[in-house]
Amino acid sequence: MLKLYTIISAIFLLTIVANAQSRNDSFTVNAEITGFENETPVMILDASNNGIIDSTSIVNDRFTFSGTTTQAPKSFIIYIPLESGVKYAYVFMANETVTVKGDLSDFPNNLTVEGSVHHKLKQDYDKSLVSFDKQMNAKNIEINEFKKNKSWNDSLQKAYFDEGGILHTISQDRIQAEKLFIKNNLNTYYALEVLKYKKSEYSDKELKKLFSKFDKNIQATANGKAIQMYLHNPAIEVGDHFVDFESTNKDGKSQKFSESFDGKKFVLLDFSTPTCPNTRAALPAIKELDQEMTNQLNTVTFYTQNNPEHFTYLTTMQSESWQMLWTEKGNEGFPYLRYRINATPTYLLFNPQGNLIERWSGYKKGNSDDTTLKIKKLMQIK
Repeated sequence: MLKLYTIISAIFLLTIVANAQSRNDSFTVNAEITGFENETPVMILDASNNGIIDSTSIVNDRFTFSGTTTQAPKSFIIYIPLESGVKYAYVFMANETVTVKGDLSDFPNNLTVEGSVHHKLKQDYDKSLVSFDKQMNAKNIEINEFKKNKSWNDSLQKAYFDEGGILHTISQDRIQAEKLFIKNNLNTYYALEVLKYKKSEYSDKELKKLFSKFDKNIQATANGKAIQMYLHNPAIEVGDHFVDFESTNKDGKSQKFSESFDGKKFVLLDFSTPTCPNTRAALPAIKELDQEMTNQLNTVTFYTQNNPEHFTYLTTMQSESWQMLWTEKGNEGFPYLRYRINATPTYLLFNPQGNLIERWSGYKKGNSDDTTLKIKKLMQIK
């Protein structure tokens, strides 16, 4: 059986985004990266939709990409599928000539990128977070050792994972470092890019005030418009009724989210994309949960991007009771924006009457915060 990343890579190779926005000029990426076999395929993707901009092969440790982009810088992904897993790295650039150097072991954040004044800020941002990521990795190793030695217990679970616990504290310190980076780099495109992904860490009032400090030209970029749309759509809080939306099912027919409610079953709304590693890890577990709880739970997965081939792949996981929906607008469409999705997978669990019980992002396995266990516990709330 082919591994999922191989299938996803094949889908990528078959899918080329033809309609880029406002293409004004060209970019070139010249790369010299050691450690890969000759003829290893490599692609550069538009990070906003994972569409392929250019593809080639590594020959004698070198490869070159070219393409067109907007005047405003944006994120691209150097994407290299291997049998052992995918290697990737982000480059933040505009219509520039960029040189990338390094080794296979330098992925994803230690490659040398020169020629882009915009990418320099991304490197500064990555460096500001290194210490927190090292701390987090070290603590996860500790946790794995506890589990390996069968000494993991509820007290350790609380000490590491509860609010104020070890991992929670590191995570909060990391968030403060991200906020400091944004504050210190106002009026830069990359600070706005970070703000787009971290907007949920701010209250609406804080976000609006911070966003107002960016230049109008930067506010007018795709990232700026995403923040404005986020502010335009009020949050759906615990206890609120669901907001209905219309989308397309796997048969190409229009379907309303409200059709998932029958007054008897809970409804799990899952915002996911198969290009997200956490989504790929979660899909088998969600399928198993859906089959196990079929008499008590309706599961609805909304595909968050705009690639029909990816949606088709996603529907291969679908069971009879598991609904999968999407819109051609992807993360610019009403469901994604109205539900303020900022990461995948994001889950919203509604009671049979359609009121939100809880919302959370990310997939966990094996701890007391195991995603499927959490859903079962939440369903006991009446």
